Amino acid sequence: MRANTAKARLRQGKPIVGPILPFASEAMIELCALAGFHFVFIDCEHGPMSVETVERLVRACEVANIPSLARVPDQNPQTILRFLDTGLQGVLVPHIDTAEQAAAAVAAAKYAPEGHRGLAGVRAGGYGIDLPLAEYVRRANEEVMVWVLLESRAAVENVEAIAAVPGIDVLQIGPTDLAMSMLGTPDSRHPEVERALDRILAAGRAAGKAVGRGAVSGEAHMRRELERGFSVITFGLRDLVVEPGRRLMAELGLSGEG
Repeated sequence: MRANTAKARLRQGKPIVGPILPFASEAMIELCALAGFHFVFIDCEHGPMSVETVERLVRACEVANIPSLARVPDQNPQTILRFLDTGLQGVLVPHIDTAEQAAAAVAAAKYAPEGHRGLAGVRAGGYGIDLPLAEYVRRANEEVMVWVLLESRAAVENVEAIAAVPGIDVLQIGPTDLAMSMLGTPDSRHPEVERALDRILAAGRAAGKAVGRGAVSGEAHMRRELERGFSVITFGLRDLVVEPGRRLMAELGLSGEG
């Protein structure tokens, strides 16, 4: 069980920044590690990623020495179990609206006595060979991150109770889905959504939990959100290619050419 350097940074009060990987690419994982990002976020809710594919990507993360995190497709404990058994160092559980759902997510990701995750000699535990199972259980409970995704009006209304749930490492905000839930539009910078983000930040601070924000694009936006108090920033890999690429083509006077 590898040390989780992203979780260690959060414990030290340091921010972490990482890209969302929506497709299976070991080479992109290597490039993200070389760029110095703190983790790779594999999207298995919206992306076409199976458990088998994620296991392959986790191996690439380990070779590149960058922590691996996946947004699992649902809250089912069996889903969380199967993804974590690949060796992931964290899961982001979607659509958390209540403290009860948050507690269930933690329980699914942790071994007894902290939870009820099923134990076997799987890859995450070195196939039962690398470490004695008792030592693996202790280290897994210590190193695996549990992020809960808050993306609805109900989640905001219950955020203080959700933040108080033991075992949660990050309250992660999905601003676009939150805007859809609150307003019926994807305007994630609407004043009402911004007030909701402030409430989540305040709840996280009061509970001693890190708060993360998705849908961040560009250096200025990232800097602003870090200064605002977010300690986890995720962004789309397309933002590393499309906007810089468009600027380059415009500077060369070649944009818009066929």
